[in-house]
Amino acid sequence: MSVIFITGLSGVGKSSVLNHLEKKNYKTVDLDNGYMTLGETGERLLDEEKIMDLIANHQETDLFLAGTESNQGTFYPHFDQVVLLTADLETMLARIEQRTTNDYGKSPVERAQIIKSFHEVLPLLKERPDLIIDSTSKTIEEISEQLIDLL
Repeated sequence: MSVIFITGLSGVGKSSVLNHLEKKNYKTVDLDNGYMTLGETGERLLDEEKIMDLIANHQETDLFLAGTESNQGTFYPHFDQVVLLTADLETMLARIEQRTTNDYGKSPVERAQIIKSFHEVLPLLKERPDLIIDSTSKTIEEISEQLIDLL
């Protein structure tokens, strides 16, 4: 069975896509929930032990994972596909402002961090994915179908 890793900055649609895929009976895991640890300098990282256990124990079904942390590249060899979701900055910020399921990005400090990440982190994320999907003008259904086609 396949493991598809979905990454991207806040506001590109990772959680919405996972929710849609879950409704279609696919196994999904938002790595922000229970799969994080703090590094030596206090930065959030994907928890290596938990991620490897999750991958090792998914044998019966396809698995869609989503998250974005600085150490995610460590796990790329264990994923069948790495997919980067992107959107233009205006769309990302509008989505963040409108969402009700997550308050991240609503404060001025967090918005500034998202803008900084758009200019500094996004170019790094674009270096290694197998597929980049621009979610700016695509529906969640269209993105989900593209991901399902990867299986």
